Amino acid sequence: MIKQTALAVALCAALAPAASATDAEGTMVTVLGRDWAVFPVADTPGRYSATRMNLEHLPFRPPAVLTARQAVQALRTATGCSVNMDTMVRSINSTYYAHVICRK
Repeated sequence: MIKQTALAVALCAALAPAASATDAEGTMVTVLGRDWAVFPVADTPGRYSATRMNLEHLPFRPPAVLTARQAVQALRTATGCSVNMDTMVRSINSTYYAHVICRK
């Protein structure tokens, strides 16, 4: 079981997008004690990605709130815009993608 957990952690780390707090375009936010990295998607304007930074390396620990709700709050906090829920999708590496609606 430990080998499978270690393998899952290694695969998630390899598949996760490179997110760094020093990137000028990305934003690190905290939602319910969990850190999230929010980045704009390069090829689609108005589309953002939100990835939970699992610093504890406990992939099977249950979240305090559903991760989809955490991702919506992270996107709202980072962009200051509302999230278009109809466009929200989750990738296999648990990164959420959605279009945001910014009022002017």
